[in-house]
Amino acid sequence: MSFKLKIRRAGSTPVLMIAGDITGSNVGKITSKLESIRRVSSGRIAIDLSQTTFIDSHGLGVFVFFFRRFSEDNRQLVFFKPSDFIMDLFSGSNLNKIFTIIDSDDGL
Repeated sequence: MSFKLKIRRAGSTPVLMIAGDITGSNVGKITSKLESIRRVSSGRIAIDLSQTTFIDSHGLGVFVFFFRRFSEDNRQLVFFKPSDFIMDLFSGSNLNKIFTIIDSDDGL
């Protein structure tokens, strides 16, 4: 699966949909999109990982960076529908204890 980014809305929440592998070669694109969303949105932001197939340490680093940045701004970054593989990755790194993870559209 090729890497793709798309922004959609779920009510008032902007959702960054990421399809494919998240690696060091494309974290710059993710960073740019999250920064642009952060500048124009004032509330919660979601990252849809339902079509994400892999995340390397660079990708995890970007997520931790933005999670902290949003927390410092008293805003919320949530992760939407990660696959079992991504959930295992979050669990193995204990990020599932820090990140807010949502499994249904009702949570957005």
